[in-house]
Amino acid sequence: MISKSFIKVKSSWGHDINNLMLTHSPKSNSVVILFPGGDGSCDAPLLHYARKATLLSGCDVLSLEYGYYRATNTFKPEFLNQTISEVNEAIQICLANGYDNIYFISKSLGTSVAGEISRLIGNNKINNMFLTPTSHTTPYIENSKCVVVTGTNDKLFPKEQIDIIKTCSLVDLHIIENATHSLESDDDYIKSLEILGAVTNLCSKFVSKSTERLSE
Repeated sequence: MISKSFIKVKSSWGHDINNLMLTHSPKSNSVVILFPGGDGSCDAPLLHYARKATLLSGCDVLSLEYGYYRATNTFKPEFLNQTISEVNEAIQICLANGYDNIYFISKSLGTSVAGEISRLIGNNKINNMFLTPTSHTTPYIENSKCVVVTGTNDKLFPKEQIDIIKTCSLVDLHIIENATHSLESDDDYIKSLEILGAVTNLCSKFVSKSTERLSE
């Protein structure tokens, strides 16, 4: 059985941030934490299906929200530190439940937030999957064992950044031809759905592989 609850933290703007928590009964020993992109929602297709796939794989799932989004709808660089602080508070409440395996799946802006939280907790304790990272995420990628998914038409993660992380032996890099920053094809919806399916499968394999690695 899967139960739905919320981890609530106070935003810098004074409202409650309701972070959706889905938990299994009997209790799972693994949790997936989803970090949305700049739109602030885990209901966008990539993270929605990542949530579904990893939940069906037996993991509990925490879907994060960003406090700035309900207040302004627009991310500004000066919001980053308070976003990290709010997210970290929610994650610490979640992790107090005690999990053996912790997986972060992040998108775009969320990859920087996930990278910084991983640094605070300890990179060796976190399994990261970075979907469409930005150039700001590259230092975090270089310092972690992780999965990275990007597209050749992603203007926020150009070829120079891809070339950097190609040299990192601990990075499992997946480059999708002609995919944009949203991991879609601009002129082919069939291809877009194929990409969505492929990335969802990677998410499912990611939690399975990580469980195997941590149990070695």
